[in-house]
Amino acid sequence: MLDQMRQRLHVQRTFETAIVAILNDVVALHGAEYGNVQLPLGDHLVIVAQKGFSVPFLRTFKTVRKDTGSACGRALRSGETVIIPDVETDPEYAAYRGAAKSAGYRAVQSTPLVTREGLFLGIVSTHFAIPHRPTPIEMATLKSYGRMAAEYLRMLLAGGKVDAKAEAMSRELYAALEPEEA
Repeated sequence: MLDQMRQRLHVQRTFETAIVAILNDVVALHGAEYGNVQLPLGDHLVIVAQKGFSVPFLRTFKTVRKDTGSACGRALRSGETVIIPDVETDPEYAAYRGAAKSAGYRAVQSTPLVTREGLFLGIVSTHFAIPHRPTPIEMATLKSYGRMAAEYLRMLLAGGKVDAKAEAMSRELYAALEPEEA
């Protein structure tokens, strides 16, 4: 499976299409109902690609700081994968339970995309409709894929800044969702 994911990623010729390929493959890997990719912009994260979420969810998580109790905020803070098997029982997630319920998910995992040299390029998250913990093999596959994906994204940046991509992609995503606010 990892080889197929790598092949699908390596046919992408732009940073933007690679982000979408990463999102689609990780959602499929986990059999998740929802997912998103966030990129760093300054000291916070912005959503640049999503699958299955409503506009209210996307508004809630449009910008995430590392000091939040969300899975992606914790992953940004720790630099490690964060798995919340049930958002209803996770004390740090309490502030986001309403958003989770409205969006229709009960579990989430967030995995940083980091190169071998430690360059942080983003976070991919998957969300599940019922309490869930991805299997060890799914997480091991995601860990390997995440490193590979980060390396490929770095190559596609060609010396450019991830902040510029984050800003442009987030602006485009939200303009497409809410053209009256663009």
